[in-house]
Amino acid sequence: MNIEAVLIDDEQIALDVLEIRLLEIGGVSVIGKYREVSKALSEVPALKPGIIFLDIEMPGENGLSAAESFKARCPEAEIVFVTAHAQYAIDAFDRQALGYLLKPVDKGRLAKTLERYAAIRSLRAAGRDAADAEQAAAREARGRLRLQLLGSLELYAHDGRLLTWRTKKTKELFAYLWHQRGQPAYRYRILEDLWPDYLQEPGQRLFHTSLYNLRSMLKAEGYPDIVRHGDERYWLDSADIESDVERLEDLLGGKAPEPGGLSASGLYRGDYLETEHYGWADQRRYELRSEYVAYLRRALASVPEGDKVALLRKLAELEPYRSEYHERLIDDLERRGDRSGAEIARRQRDRALGEE
Repeated sequence: MNIEAVLIDDEQIALDVLEIRLLEIGGVSVIGKYREVSKALSEVPALKPGIIFLDIEMPGENGLSAAESFKARCPEAEIVFVTAHAQYAIDAFDRQALGYLLKPVDKGRLAKTLERYAAIRSLRAAGRDAADAEQAAAREARGRLRLQLLGSLELYAHDGRLLTWRTKKTKELFAYLWHQRGQPAYRYRILEDLWPDYLQEPGQRLFHTSLYNLRSMLKAEGYPDIVRHGDERYWLDSADIESDVERLEDLLGGKAPEPGGLSASGLYRGDYLETEHYGWADQRRYELRSEYVAYLRRALASVPEGDKVALLRKLAELEPYRSEYHERLIDDLERRGDRSGAEIARRQRDRALGEE
């Protein structure tokens, strides 16, 4: 097991000595060394260390108060105080420190601290494994919601029932949170995108009402924890939701290969959230349509002759003003002897090009 550690001390020699001790013991990677608490607080959360070795008496913020900030920003990290002063021990352990080491750091005591950390992490991992297994069993027992976003937005219960929305904004809030793909959205951003014409206070009331309606609907179906909240941000845990967009993305990205592109052709029932007209979804709508058209164009080169008509019809539907699709479709239908089909395709071409 390798432990990733960050060292914080205003004295460079103290940082170097501690790093040497850790390397001598082994099993530790020093991923960051800092002499200023403020810089460490801004950078360390992104490093996600397992242990933070922290001096107490430093210029600026005291190590004891800094520890609280680190715990808030790095909740998975353990704090070990390294100091030349013994009188802070009680305060240090009041802050649930893993260890309290006096300078010069004794190698044996440092090794015992690392052993204690390894034991704690093993216990936590076992607890998480049990919790994950329990959640997986519950998820399997209740099934997954099925979400359709191509064309119109429709949400189906695990038994196939179409779920109804209390209000249009409840529906849009659900779509908006799913659109973030698990990334937390700040409340102010949600208000700007969904209630742009309202002042802050009435907008917040409408937001909380829609949020309550959404959570109540999902809870009634047996999914109480899909909508998450923390630090003024909201996100959707989509592990209980399967969607047509994800299946399409797998096909377009080659993660679920299938011959001929016909599965993608049948899956694409319309543009992303097409009938809802949500402005915040416009960019993804255009991107997904472009990716899909490019996929069908590539598929044309490899599909059997018998499958080309279906792909050409879809391409002509998506890009009706490109005459090449109409012409190829008409030619293929005539080669097959389908004169009525070719005539219908010819009229569709003339109508589309005439509208252009």
